[in-house]
Amino acid sequence: MSKKTLTANEIGLLWTQYVQNSMAVPILEHFQLTHRDEEIQPLIGMARELADRGIEECGNFFEEAGLPVPNGYSLDDLNPNAPKLFTDAFMLTFLGHMGKVGLTSDGFSLGASSREDVREFLSERINKQDQLYNRCVNIGMEKEVYIRPPQIAVSKETEYIESKKYYHPFSKRCLNTMEITHLYENIKNNTLGEVLCQGFAQTSKNKTVKEYMKHGKKMSIKHRKSFSTLLDQSGILTPMVSANYLTTNTDPVFSDRLMMYLISVLASSGQVNYATGSAVGLRYDIVFLYHKFILEAAIYAKDGLDIMIHNGWFEEPPQAPDRQKLIQ
Repeated sequence: MSKKTLTANEIGLLWTQYVQNSMAVPILEHFQLTHRDEEIQPLIGMARELADRGIEECGNFFEEAGLPVPNGYSLDDLNPNAPKLFTDAFMLTFLGHMGKVGLTSDGFSLGASSREDVREFLSERINKQDQLYNRCVNIGMEKEVYIRPPQIAVSKETEYIESKKYYHPFSKRCLNTMEITHLYENIKNNTLGEVLCQGFAQTSKNKTVKEYMKHGKKMSIKHRKSFSTLLDQSGILTPMVSANYLTTNTDPVFSDRLMMYLISVLASSGQVNYATGSAVGLRYDIVFLYHKFILEAAIYAKDGLDIMIHNGWFEEPPQAPDRQKLIQ
């Protein structure tokens, strides 16, 4: 098969794949060095194989196209002698989150790609992400670490909306199942962000990074509680995890630049998750809340970007040539 030039879509998506997979390597290495539950060892291995393969394949695509391979991250961003920071319960939760996010991002990348070899690479990744996610959920349920979403009683008859009060912000009808789904998933995502910000704040020695992580933790708690309140108002109890996710380690584990990048990725994905929740929400008070939180997440992400640029930590993605500058 003759290989056509990579499109702008493919270059951007493969660049992101490379950087984010390289970011996962130090994290997974820390999991490998510090986990105690042997049942999660194969899951760490699956995630590491996915990351290593992603780095290798994306690097090959760039080299074949004569494009510079990103620097990304490496084991130099990990202190291999650092004590255990995350509990095994968190490792299992994080690995499942990796699989879930990978399904979404790889699915989008597949739909935005045209070259057959790129699509084959992404299709293979989707299959592996599916296996990783399902195995994490199965083991998490066996160990009672995975918390199932809330269950509700629903009408057995098909119904139609009869009044505009259905979406009025002051009527406060009970939540429908789509609204419940996105509120609950965003509670889980903010719990993950809260734990990571706490762990990074307690191990970073950089005052600016530490304050940024403390701010992120505070924002995650605020958003999580707001979403939980909406569920509570409809009489829906929010399932909570009872497992401890962090140790008391305060020794540096990861480089500041890696921690900042991971949180920036979570902040960006948070905006996407909120936008999706807003799009399917049919109660305007929920839509307004999502829009408010999108702005907060965007400002937080921008502040993080400023910190990374100031410290020379932000690697510039490929961009189109400045045609206006070329004709000056």
